[in-house]
Amino acid sequence: MQAALLSVLEKWVSFLLARLPGAIAFFVGGWIAMKIIIAIVNKAMEVAKTEPTIASLFRAVISVAGWILILAGTLKALGLNELALAVSGSIAAISLGLATGVSGTTSDILAGIFLATDPDFKVGYKVTAGGVKGVIKSLDLRKTRIIGEDGKLYVIPNRAVESATWVVEERTK
Repeated sequence: MQAALLSVLEKWVSFLLARLPGAIAFFVGGWIAMKIIIAIVNKAMEVAKTEPTIASLFRAVISVAGWILILAGTLKALGLNELALAVSGSIAAISLGLATGVSGTTSDILAGIFLATDPDFKVGYKVTAGGVKGVIKSLDLRKTRIIGEDGKLYVIPNRAVESATWVVEERTK
């Protein structure tokens, strides 16, 4: 029995070692390709003067998709096709589950995208939003930060701002 176990183990090791250089090459090549793609996207976003929030979200989506493809390709290069398929499917299922489970966060992110692209809601503008009158300090994917007239920093979920009426009191450049 021990001889049979050693034989199986030896076959597995030789099987993986034969494919390891290709898998490493695929992984490194994918990593380099990701760096190049992200650099191109960064430059394109800079030239297009894309809002930083939108650019950050787009880079994150590209990175996640790229790493899923790199992981699946590396596993396939190792001859683990079923595992590559299972990993890809599992990641997709987990992503779907997370998106469903965090609908408040998803709403904040979508509202953040809408607010970031709205010409009437920019950093430095004096607004009344979410029951607060003040100057927009920052806007990210999930929260809007407003320095109120009382000097306090108010952190408001983007969905609360986007779903209500806001008033632009003063525009600054």
